[in-house]
Amino acid sequence: MTQKTKLEIIGEYRKDHPGPFCTRDGRPVDLKVKDGRGLYPLAGYIGDYESLDGWTKTGNIEDSQKEENALDLMCAREAPVQREFWVNEYHGGNRVVYDSPEKAQEFQVCLKRTIHMIEVLPGEGA
Repeated sequence: MTQKTKLEIIGEYRKDHPGPFCTRDGRPVDLKVKDGRGLYPLAGYIGDYESLDGWTKTGNIEDSQKEENALDLMCAREAPVQREFWVNEYHGGNRVVYDSPEKAQEFQVCLKRTIHMIEVLPGEGA
């Protein structure tokens, strides 16, 4: 099983941040242009959208914006996501790992028990 990650906002857009980036509401942004010209010198793709969006040099989605907007550009970092899995232990000693309780329940023949496991990330727990 590989470690999954999510984007965690670490602050407002800064020119010196190498990435990753996301919107204020947490959608990933593939920032393609960091040094454009005009009112919207920053350009990139939000999530799976196929058209470019533009931002001001401060990361605002709108030039005359006075309030925060869900589409403002934010600096982010990749943070690990806690993994959850189920281990079926069978009579005879075999163990098999599944990524959902439904999959673990499919294989009941000679099942001794199912163990539900939740990963403890660094900095969590005792």
